Amino acid sequence: MSWLGEIAQSEGGRLRFDRFMELALLDPVHGYYARKMQGIGRSGDFSTSTTLDTSLGRAVSHWLVAEARAMNIEPVTVIDPGIGTGALAKVILSQTRPWQRLKYYGIDLRQDSSLLENAVSRHRRFRLVSSIEEALTEANGRAIVISNEFVDAFPCRRLVRLESGWADIYLVFDNEQWRQELLPTEISFRSSALEAPLPTGQTIETHESYRIWLGKLSTGLIRGSLLTIDYGGRPEEIYQRKPAGTVRGFFKQERVEGLDIFRRVGQQDLTADVNFIDLQLWGNSFGLTTVEYLTQREFVIRWYRDALRKSGIATAFTLDEHGAGTAFKVLHQRKR
Repeated sequence: MSWLGEIAQSEGGRLRFDRFMELALLDPVHGYYARKMQGIGRSGDFSTSTTLDTSLGRAVSHWLVAEARAMNIEPVTVIDPGIGTGALAKVILSQTRPWQRLKYYGIDLRQDSSLLENAVSRHRRFRLVSSIEEALTEANGRAIVISNEFVDAFPCRRLVRLESGWADIYLVFDNEQWRQELLPTEISFRSSALEAPLPTGQTIETHESYRIWLGKLSTGLIRGSLLTIDYGGRPEEIYQRKPAGTVRGFFKQERVEGLDIFRRVGQQDLTADVNFIDLQLWGNSFGLTTVEYLTQREFVIRWYRDALRKSGIATAFTLDEHGAGTAFKVLHQRKR
């Protein structure tokens, strides 16, 4: 029996999908993030705008200075909750002048800094911490939080719309294989996808685990901002012509869908589109006010217009009107 099958048996024989995804990604021994896999970049399982191009990082850097001034946060204090290899941090730190006061706190889901670039880990203004609570304590509750492809790393619940209402997807390990089982859902918070006019049979995702994290952030954040960059959109966008939902895996640059997401557990990334309407709803309930919501292309052009004059393929990818430039969204929220 597989390690995950043994856990399923010990927890009553079935796992709700978000629990399955949590173990597949975050199990301290077998999980994807714990296996010290170089999951990001050309040789890894997937690439991001920040690993391919500096344009997004430069735009965030310019926005950061202006936002810290607007929020009266001095010294400029940055919290990067999904530091990864430090690609975004590297660009931001490289843009900082010697006379500028800046502190940069990074948090790593893997709890292992071996993949963090030396240019970042050895920077005098950078410090790796273990949790958002520790980072906010160090920042005295005043900080700019930059979340880049972070929300999609959280385990999500998968629900199916039935004629009788919504049902959660559970996974049962049977005869060395996983099969799905639907059970009536119990949900105690708002999710815009549950309220959207979606057809019977539609599968959706909701990042309940991120909502819990956002509550912790809001509790410790006295004054500051949250910039969220991720792929997704409104429910009507992300579920258009996707009756099976948006969950997929990535293994060595190949997209994995359907039943294949249950194979190679712990060896491939799992992710789902981010519902940005939910992020705004949940933020409002925690005292975070939405300032702006726009596409990655719009954000980069506004804060780093020189990107339009760059001719490289990587920059074209970042700004692509029919690709990453509009598939990725940017949400700016504040707490005063």
